[in-house]
Amino acid sequence: MNILSLNIRGIGGSSKSGWVKDMVSEHGISFLSFQESKSVGVSGSEITKFWGKSNFGMDFVKFVGLSGGLICVWDNKIFHQIGGSKNRHFLHIKGTLVGCDSPVNVLNVYAPQGIPAKKNLWEELKVIIDSNDGLWVISGDFNTVWFREERRNCAFKQVCANNFNDFIFNTGLIEYNIRGRAFTFCSDNGNKLSKLDRFFANSDFFNSWPAACCRVLPRLWSDHNPILLVCQTTNFGLCPFRVFNSWFGKQGFEEVVSKAASEFLTLEALPDVRFIKKLQFIRDQLKVWKKDIARKEREEVETAMEENEVLETLLDSRDFSEEEEWVFSENKRIIREAEEAKVMDLRQRSRVKWAKEGDENSKFLHAMINSRKASNTIHGLEVNGVWISKPSLVKKEVFRFFRDKFVEVSVMCPRLVCYQLRQISSSVVA
Repeated sequence: MNILSLNIRGIGGSSKSGWVKDMVSEHGISFLSFQESKSVGVSGSEITKFWGKSNFGMDFVKFVGLSGGLICVWDNKIFHQIGGSKNRHFLHIKGTLVGCDSPVNVLNVYAPQGIPAKKNLWEELKVIIDSNDGLWVISGDFNTVWFREERRNCAFKQVCANNFNDFIFNTGLIEYNIRGRAFTFCSDNGNKLSKLDRFFANSDFFNSWPAACCRVLPRLWSDHNPILLVCQTTNFGLCPFRVFNSWFGKQGFEEVVSKAASEFLTLEALPDVRFIKKLQFIRDQLKVWKKDIARKEREEVETAMEENEVLETLLDSRDFSEEEEWVFSENKRIIREAEEAKVMDLRQRSRVKWAKEGDENSKFLHAMINSRKASNTIHGLEVNGVWISKPSLVKKEVFRFFRDKFVEVSVMCPRLVCYQLRQISSSVVA
């Protein structure tokens, strides 16, 4: 599901409808959130101009005074509304998403200007979030920032920022890092800049789409930039091979590495090329070993759990014999060691060295793992002012960048002479 959020500053005018319609078509938008629609009522014919298709669902909040108004539009083929709530400053749509077992809550927010009014809004939204289960994604114009650096030539109010930060912390929301621009609002004269528009999600939504990409699109017919959340996963091929610390204590690991190193056939090539090929050969042998050991461990744990379940039923009628007691203890050891190895791998993936015992099964640790995944994911690159996200083009641009960095500028290079420098022996390379 791709979500577009925009403070449109009024839905009137043919230029805005054409602008939004092009973005919906280009980025495959399935959910659209408007703030400041400045409209008392919204008809289906008006929304069709923005959506470009007739098959859609919609809900809205009429504006009051000189500003306000919220509109949500979604693709009925992907999202189906089952509930929600709304008032002057937010529009909550609860529904079901194709391919998702849990309900999905989409919250469109347009925060007021006053500090007390914003604080009341945060308290009301916290009650709504806590009282509705499922996945949550929140977007809109929050009319506040986290830090002073997110404003330029604008007044920064620490109390307002503290209230906003408390709301995010107390609700457990996670912000998707916005790419493309540092600010999402720009005044007409270009002097005042702020980061007012954001995307937040709860841990359930974030763990479902950790590699989602949030981008700021070019501003045209509004003083706010559209922000886009793309939840589709881009496939760049196989993931890099990783050796986990838990492998070193498992049966056969050292033997596989030693055997692969000794069986590697020496190639007629440069030493660094031979060394790379040797590591690749060891890696391939480790993949076969890991697949085999994982299957054996899974079968061993399943057998141990089944045997202990049978033994526990015997305790209802009699005590264990000496042999049964030994089998019961041995099965518990097998299950415990398998779980400890799993925990060790999770901690290594998360890189949280200070995680306490029990944290490995919490949403926090999994969120940390997915946070690293999200920060390391390359969603696309901007090349000559054009955003590219196709994996083949991204790989080509990355290859070109690093190739240019290693081009020999000078034909005559000085020789590197370093005495007593530690080196890999020729036998290891071969």
